[in-house]
Amino acid sequence: MLNSEFFLLCSKAWSIQILAYMHAQNDPRISPIAHHFSAGRTSISGALRHLIEMGYLGKNSGHGHPLRPAYVLTPKGKAIAEWAAELDGFLESNHWKIARRSWALPIIRAVAPARRYGELRSILNPVTDRALSETLKALGENQWVSRRIDGDSSPPSVTYLPLGIGKLIVPILNESLNV
Repeated sequence: MLNSEFFLLCSKAWSIQILAYMHAQNDPRISPIAHHFSAGRTSISGALRHLIEMGYLGKNSGHGHPLRPAYVLTPKGKAIAEWAAELDGFLESNHWKIARRSWALPIIRAVAPARRYGELRSILNPVTDRALSETLKALGENQWVSRRIDGDSSPPSVTYLPLGIGKLIVPILNESLNV
């Protein structure tokens, strides 16, 4: 999956978890999905629309009520859902609070190897400076990313690299490049 497609997938909070849920062949309707994640129907339906626009899901014609449609993975969605299920199997529910942030997973994938802020901004284009710095701060506070300052250079240089859970999920995130 290209960076731009990965960024788009991560832009909706529940997208990756919904794909993992669909991979496990659970009930593919909005209410059961929302109940499973203890999330609002509005946010889940927005993520489902997003996944349909990306070509990963489609409405299951002939099943469900028009007001309560069922969804099915497309062939393209099945490959992504398999990857999403692997990531979901690795992350615990409390980790998803961090991973659901729009730029968290793309940043973790980009900081391996260690990168400077400007490099990250270029790699993660169209990320805004605010989104990048806020997400780096949140990832640092949760010890997913480390901020290293090299005071010996002039001017001092700051690099970011994965740490803890962030370091552990880098191989899974890199697998998404092959999907």
